[in-house]
Amino acid sequence: MKRWKERIRKWKFDRKMQALIIISITFTTLLVLVVSTISSVTSLKEKSIELLQDKNDTLAENYQNMLEEYKAMAIALAIDRAVQRYLGFCDKQASDYTQASTEAHNVLSSSLNMSRDLNFIAIVSYQMEDYLFRGKEALASTEFQKVYKENYRQCKKGQKSTLKVGFSNAYFKGKKYTVNVYFPVYSVETLMKERGLLCMNFSNPVLNQIIQEKGAGQRTEVVDADGTVIAAGDMENIGLSAGYMDRLSGNQGSFYQNGRIYIYRKVYHWNFYIISSIEIMELYRPSIRTICFMAGILVILILISYFIVKRVICIVYRPLDGVVQKMDDVAAGFLDVRIDVEGMGEDFAKLAVGFNSMMEEILVLMERVKQEQHQIEQIRFNSLQSQIQPHFLYNTLDCIHWQAVADGNDEISVLVKALARYYRICLSKGHDVIPIEMEAEHVQNYLIIQNMRYDHIIGSQVCVDDSCKGAMLPKLTIQPLVENSIYHGIKVKQRKKGSISLWAVREGKNVKIVLADTGTGMTQEQIDEMNQHLSEYDESFGYGVRNVNKRIELLYGKEYGLRYLKNAFGGVTVEICIPYITEVKGDNMQGAVINV
Repeated sequence: MKRWKERIRKWKFDRKMQALIIISITFTTLLVLVVSTISSVTSLKEKSIELLQDKNDTLAENYQNMLEEYKAMAIALAIDRAVQRYLGFCDKQASDYTQASTEAHNVLSSSLNMSRDLNFIAIVSYQMEDYLFRGKEALASTEFQKVYKENYRQCKKGQKSTLKVGFSNAYFKGKKYTVNVYFPVYSVETLMKERGLLCMNFSNPVLNQIIQEKGAGQRTEVVDADGTVIAAGDMENIGLSAGYMDRLSGNQGSFYQNGRIYIYRKVYHWNFYIISSIEIMELYRPSIRTICFMAGILVILILISYFIVKRVICIVYRPLDGVVQKMDDVAAGFLDVRIDVEGMGEDFAKLAVGFNSMMEEILVLMERVKQEQHQIEQIRFNSLQSQIQPHFLYNTLDCIHWQAVADGNDEISVLVKALARYYRICLSKGHDVIPIEMEAEHVQNYLIIQNMRYDHIIGSQVCVDDSCKGAMLPKLTIQPLVENSIYHGIKVKQRKKGSISLWAVREGKNVKIVLADTGTGMTQEQIDEMNQHLSEYDESFGYGVRNVNKRIELLYGKEYGLRYLKNAFGGVTVEICIPYITEVKGDNMQGAVINV
């Protein structure tokens, strides 16, 4: 599964779209096919069951009518005066026996002639152990005398009736199946005295229709209440026990068993059931043929849809594929690649315009990166220059200091000593990052030197809170700013007097350093321009201030650095924001590691 997911993930977009659409079409087609199949099969099954029920109703009604006719005929013959008179004789030698026998024989002949389905009719006399027979075929061909007793014993009585009905090939030497009807004849004068037996044999068209039915997978059976098969298309089953009698409930219904659907109907007032059944596969065979035909058509439609979808997606995807190829060219380093917008359509035209704009912006950004890299190299160069250790100059100043002390010249001694301390901090044992406390001392030495130079026109106040004295910042951060305040603020004032205030406080995880002067100041537009160009490379902008800000950004991030403001004294205030960091490993301004 993972292998397939990885393989699909590597497909191109047009191939994924083709697969998605084809899967959707296939799924929809299969869904329609399944729904149609279920609907067709369900409808066909219901229709087939309905037809079989109608068939059973018709057969049951016809069979019931015929049984009622047999019963009515049997009752009529049983109470017939001639039949009763014949059965009343106990001896054939009686004087009136011949006449009575002839009259009874005539009644049987009349009944035989009136019923088209009646094969033969016989009256058995129990008192004389004799019988009268009248049939459409000879007595010998029916084998009546040899068969009737056993067949009468095997037949079942009807519901609430002494009439017995059977269906078998017992007569006529087994050549044909007939309905055998037996009705005991009682004396109309003496109750419950059974004198004889009325035997009738019919060719029943209903049962003959059932045994001649040879439909593929479909069969109809007549079963009595005991489960014995009376009639069936498969004549080998006649006389056997049906294996589904426990499934019969009520007068009609249906059930499934052994891959067949059974629909049954009881013959009212008689202990018989008409049962029709059909194989489920035979029932579904027309639907299966239809489904196979539909499936073949749908497969052809899916294949046609696949080629159409593939062609359409290729046409639609072509502009996007062109964009992808251009992206590959860009990845290979060809940054001058552009996409032709014409003929791409509204959506892809926007994508092409965006791509072209992006490439233009990339070129601008690359040029800006080159400029910033140049600026960083310049800062690195200046940093390397500042690391030149002026040992000779420091030693020379120390000699001048002691010579001034020996000559009693205090001003020269203070000046030279301040200058020596100034360069000692510049040296800082080769470190680029020093504590704020040391940077503040460096500023104080610088102010001493400048006051000596400009006749003490600069007042100063330096205050570094104890909580932030150990915070680290790039060396020579504040001194260039103080220099700007002197040369561009205080020195150009008419009275040539001014002051500089420096203080540093801790604010949470950061340190805020504020340098304010009382110089000539700047307009708000100049201050805004100053803040705007602090992080940009601009040859026309002051290099020292930008250098200070850039070093802070390189070391701590772009969220730290300088910000200029106007102050209440008419001068300029610059705020320096740095994180509170007490240790910097590898403080060469390149890849420095900072520890809080």
